[in-house]
Amino acid sequence: MNRWITAGIALGGGTIAFDHLVHTLPHPAAVVLFTSAVIMILAGMIMERKATSMHE
Repeated sequence: MNRWITAGIALGGGTIAFDHLVHTLPHPAAVVLFTSAVIMILAGMIMERKATSMHE
């Protein structure tokens, strides 16, 4: 698994866990954090696909 995918999953999970368990995040901050997590996951998938296609 790519580092970007791992970081994106950690950021998304951390955002959800913090919001539900610790303190409610303001909606704009939660949207920015979760959107960043999704972008990191997608970037990691694209980078992983490019890396595997270059080795073939």
